[in-house]
Amino acid sequence: MKIKYVIGCLILLLFVSCNKEKHFSNKLMKGEIWQVKDITVDGASISPYGNWLVTSDVNIYDSVPEVSWEGNDEDAVFEWQFQNKGKNFRLQYVQLCEEINGADLDSLDYWAYYLTGNYTVEKHGRNQMVFLSDSTLKYTGQTVEIAIERQ
Repeated sequence: MKIKYVIGCLILLLFVSCNKEKHFSNKLMKGEIWQVKDITVDGASISPYGNWLVTSDVNIYDSVPEVSWEGNDEDAVFEWQFQNKGKNFRLQYVQLCEEINGADLDSLDYWAYYLTGNYTVEKHGRNQMVFLSDSTLKYTGQTVEIAIERQ
């Protein structure tokens, strides 16, 4: 009887531990608006603020979800993904077809491109998240911190 109980617990533990990316991703699914509270580079605040609107609600194992970053009548799109059982977070800027010649790029497009990179998840709460990176496209070797809060 004890062996069946131990085996059942191990199977449950294996199931729960293999599903962490989905658990972490569920907090950033479609329809949610997250306010960018602060973005710092080596402790100094930089200017881009606004809101992240999660625009695609997908099965994270089939495709990569997107966020529309909106603020000051500008917008940018990036893909996001939790990795390594929720310990890492990936941001990837997406250039839209209508922006391909560069004439329609606004400052948020540049910021989304600059902040593309791999982040460690420092805080992952129901209403707040904090990500840290020292390997973004523009700020390699400098510590970038992004803090967002659910609206």
